[in-house]
Amino acid sequence: MGKYACLLLLAAAAAACNTSEKTSTVEVEEPASAVTEYTPAPGQFINSTDAGFGDRTITTPEEAVAYAEERLSRGLYVSLGGWGGYIVAEFDEPVANTGGYDLYVTGNAFDGSSEPGVVWVAVRENGAPGTWYRLRGSEDDNDETLYDYEATYAPSDEEGIAAEWHDNGDGKGTIDRIGVHSQASYVPAWVPSLTYRGVRLPDNVTFDEAANKYIMTAFGWGYADNWSATDRTGAKNRFRIADAVDADGQPADLPQIDYVKVQTGINAKAGNGVGEISTEVCGIGCYRTVTRRE
Repeated sequence: MGKYACLLLLAAAAAACNTSEKTSTVEVEEPASAVTEYTPAPGQFINSTDAGFGDRTITTPEEAVAYAEERLSRGLYVSLGGWGGYIVAEFDEPVANTGGYDLYVTGNAFDGSSEPGVVWVAVRENGAPGTWYRLRGSEDDNDETLYDYEATYAPSDEEGIAAEWHDNGDGKGTIDRIGVHSQASYVPAWVPSLTYRGVRLPDNVTFDEAANKYIMTAFGWGYADNWSATDRTGAKNRFRIADAVDADGQPADLPQIDYVKVQTGINAKAGNGVGEISTEVCGIGCYRTVTRRE
């Protein structure tokens, strides 16, 4: 090969190096791919125009999922109703357990108004969620936290009461009608069984006499729709798959997950027109590290 040809090859190689693309890795937020179930408990926002039901009458689980997906796609809230109500979202691609914050749930909490929801995760098995694992939170060691809790609701014809409930202990109570929510029913017609199971967190409702209002106190960490000073950034609460535990409270050591469930964790209500404590969800998503070309 002649000297001139060698010089041309060197020049071409240098040009290729100078025009090569640079890459960088960044963390991005990715919304869940779809809602697979929306099973709220009775509550003041169920069937309410304020919650986007409008004139529609939802009678099937499929219609409920379509409603919830449309709301979340616009960043609007979906109410889970009283204790035990829940929503399930899935990801097309598994979300890896990084040991850090892997998931987020957007709510509408603010200082003095937290309606904490318990978060669960599951792995896809035969196209559906397998075993549900709960994500630990600050109230795990609280003696007032009840595991294996169950509550059953029934519609009521009594004036001012939309539904009554009793639990698997000696507890009972009501979902009260709120004047601004005048819809005919607070009960989800598409839910065949109004019995819910899960974890009941300690009541977080107190009355501030000086301010003449009810306060819904935030828990330390680990819950959706919770004004936490630890895991909250803006309206999002962040979660670690590494915090997943099994039914015995032991680490699940999940390498990845495919589904997230958020469930109302408080069974309490407040006066002055506040009503039942109901977790609201405005979005469910994950954090992924992606490579970008510059």
